[in-house]
Amino acid sequence: MPEYAKQWRLAYAPLFLLVISALMATGQSSKPQPHPNRPAAGPEVTTIVLRPIKTSIKKYSCPAAFTLRGQIYTNGATKVKYTWVSSDGRTWPQHSVTFKAAGQQSVAEPAKFGAPGKKVDDSIQLSVLSPNAKLSKTIVLAFACAK
Repeated sequence: MPEYAKQWRLAYAPLFLLVISALMATGQSSKPQPHPNRPAAGPEVTTIVLRPIKTSIKKYSCPAAFTLRGQIYTNGATKVKYTWVSSDGRTWPQHSVTFKAAGQQSVAEPAKFGAPGKKVDDSIQLSVLSPNAKLSKTIVLAFACAK
């Protein structure tokens, strides 16, 4: 055995034995243990895509009605609970959609924005609540309301 190996063995063997003894005393093993708070892996939402809201005229009669639209993608069969949220803190009712297999489903929500004579400068996101929390990118809604 080379000299450096003998020195390493003499230097680290007591430390190794100490670690093994401590593990045995606490009932732990050196094998990785499952995390107690981590749920078992299962189907989840992988992607959320929002469709932009096109504001084509300069002034809208307000409150202006729009339809929020998006697609939710999953990697397996699951029930997805979601809602829409805006930058001003408003939320819409929670909905759910059931996936029979991995894939994509479209979701939509009617919404009204603005008040007469006011400007609307809002951002909207689709928020998945379960089976895993996920938030879409933001779409911006900006327009003026007629008086």
